[in-house]
Amino acid sequence: MKRKFIVLSGPSGVGKTPLLKALRRMHPEVAFGTLILYISRQPRQGEKDGVDSYFRTEEEIRSLPAGRFLVGKGRVVWQAFDLFEVQQVLRAKPLVVVEIYPTLGRKLMSHPAVQGLLGEFEVRTVFLSPLHQDELDALAAGFPSHREALAAVMLPKLVQRSLQQGKLLTLAELDDLRARALKALEEVEMGRDYTDVIVNHDGEDSVNWRFTPPIGDAGRTLRKFVETIVE
Repeated sequence: MKRKFIVLSGPSGVGKTPLLKALRRMHPEVAFGTLILYISRQPRQGEKDGVDSYFRTEEEIRSLPAGRFLVGKGRVVWQAFDLFEVQQVLRAKPLVVVEIYPTLGRKLMSHPAVQGLLGEFEVRTVFLSPLHQDELDALAAGFPSHREALAAVMLPKLVQRSLQQGKLLTLAELDDLRARALKALEEVEMGRDYTDVIVNHDGEDSVNWRFTPPIGDAGRTLRKFVETIVE
């Protein structure tokens, strides 16, 4: 198999995290390395610091030394990568999959400390989209804008995900979820430049991910993602 660097992006709640979990569960033969992201939010249910992400405050992330860390804002949170750790993973693994916000992904791939190592990889950028463009166009006829139409699709997914995680839906939490939903169109537009776009109607909240193998759009998305990795 060729050495591959896979960037996975998509709006909040579209299903990136359950996709990677399903990949590990259903395809243990596809061994891949990943990059651990620093992120300025609290861990979700079942997430572990240093395993899923490094959970830090915004102040801690923004104060990380620029010589070693790549720092940027994604949606409503701050994110960062340890460039030393990135280099170690790229040198050690023939397949690397990283879930990342689109703008930070571009900064990572163009950074001099990373760009030289990526010359040894086939780089694929995979974007998970919640709707086909024709679906969004038709839906938008009933809303003030495409942005509001897509937010109306994403907000219930985000609310349901929060409820599944046992979160208390305070006004602050609902404001955060609405801000994430309103960012979805901007992210979908960034995804048009990606090498691969997979439309997945089964968001992170969908029970279809829980089946073995996943069913519905969740299962189809997993199959297409595996094809992208192993082809």
